[in-house]
Amino acid sequence: MPEKNNKDKEKKNKNKTPNSALQALAVTTTIGAEMAVTVLLGYYGGKYLDGIFATGPWLLLAGVLVGLAVGVVGVYKTLMGFFERE
Repeated sequence: MPEKNNKDKEKKNKNKTPNSALQALAVTTTIGAEMAVTVLLGYYGGKYLDGIFATGPWLLLAGVLVGLAVGVVGVYKTLMGFFERE
């Protein structure tokens, strides 16, 4: 019986390599998209609010910073979910 368990583990390790590479690529793509979307939403939201309230670049800057903070939190949660699965 122990020999069978070792063979099963070896099969899992062989199958895990390509799958883990694809998972790493998926996580990397998710991180990039998440950061880009949140910062762009903050930028355009701040720009829109600057146009309404005539506050100059201040709400745009605040929107970018909030978008960056939201993106960092999202990346943290994505990475924690990725590492919990492994």
